[in-house]
Amino acid sequence: MNSGDASETRMQSRTTWLYWVRALLLIAGSGAGYLAWVALHHGAAAGCGAESGCNAVLQSRWAYWLGFPVSLPALFVYVALFATTILLPKRTSPDDERGSWAAIIVLSILVIGAAFWFVSLQVFVIQSFCKYCLTAHACGFAAALICLLHVPFATDPDTPMWAPDAGKRGVPGRAMPVLIMVGVCGVAVLAAGQLLVQKQRNVVTDVKNPAAAVPSTNGSPAGDLPATPNARLVARRVLSLYKDEFVLKLNEVPVLGSPDAPQVIVCLLDYTCVHCRALHPILEQVSRQYSNQLAVVCLPVSLSPECNPYIPRGTSLASSNSCQYARLALAVWRVRPDLHRQFDHWMFEPAKPPSVQQAGEYAAELVGADKLKTALADPWVTQQLRFDCRLHRANWRAADNSALPQIVLGNAISSGPINSIQHLQLLLRQYGGATMGPPAR
Repeated sequence: MNSGDASETRMQSRTTWLYWVRALLLIAGSGAGYLAWVALHHGAAAGCGAESGCNAVLQSRWAYWLGFPVSLPALFVYVALFATTILLPKRTSPDDERGSWAAIIVLSILVIGAAFWFVSLQVFVIQSFCKYCLTAHACGFAAALICLLHVPFATDPDTPMWAPDAGKRGVPGRAMPVLIMVGVCGVAVLAAGQLLVQKQRNVVTDVKNPAAAVPSTNGSPAGDLPATPNARLVARRVLSLYKDEFVLKLNEVPVLGSPDAPQVIVCLLDYTCVHCRALHPILEQVSRQYSNQLAVVCLPVSLSPECNPYIPRGTSLASSNSCQYARLALAVWRVRPDLHRQFDHWMFEPAKPPSVQQAGEYAAELVGADKLKTALADPWVTQQLRFDCRLHRANWRAADNSALPQIVLGNAISSGPINSIQHLQLLLRQYGGATMGPPAR
């Protein structure tokens, strides 16, 4: 082997680590790109059901930065680091090479710091884990660490970092604290953006065009409906929506508060929906505060195509368990309306829903096993669940938003999470129609 071949072999061995870095960054970037696509299309990540850890992470406030999916800036950083590793071997002059290494060091510190930040959030705050996020962070962390381990430090202590035409190779050690601090500042900007700016994921659509109609799609049984829900009491304990297309008799459906209250809102909830679970105690509290002034109709709905014909097959908006939970809740109401609130509270109280077996056993304990079995076979349960799903579909088409929980307040449809009781009170004042007196003490 001649000296030229030997020199080329040594050069290839010195740059082999770059191929590993690029491969890891491709995996990390692909994961971030996929999550960005899912977030921008308001979809569900493959394999992430409603009760999964990754759904809890991706539906949390920490999945956003300054209102944008956090996977977008992550993708930008991964791409920037990947591109810099491509340029590095081509930057032959000492000054250009140092510039490339400065970018690699800053980006690597940013990737490592971001990985620590987001993994800590999943461990200590969200207490759930996203497999896509962890894979991207692990690969990004490994790639960044490999980069930092291969930083070529200058042998001459007088090597400048930024002076042109220095003619000396390597990164001076005294420049490392500055470069590291720049990367740390990037992580601080990331954390501050998430801590200080919380994305408002609740969207309220105030529909004020009762003459418009929403066309039927794919032969949907929902038919042509008025574009506005126009929820209003048309008789004592009778609520009409969409010009009598949906009529709710308040003594025949689950209600928080008095069915004789002058103001009524309709809330659609899925027991497996993270934000629905957070909303339910708020609904209980506001119904207590406003006593006989407000009735909250709580209709169980499922976003699983197994019992909701308006959800496309293959769509992972909810687990199949949501169908069984909804049927159990309606069966309890059918047998013992007075115990339905107790069942609902028990279902919504833990951070995650109990198993279907536990829910069935508790329902049987409340109303009796035989009566529960008879109620589950009652066609009313299936019809009511279909009614609730159809109402969700009508709201979806009117507001162009399928997010749960859904709250209908007069002509307005609230879609998505409610942050607090103050948030709900604000919606009631703005869109609820009748002016309520002060909350009961």
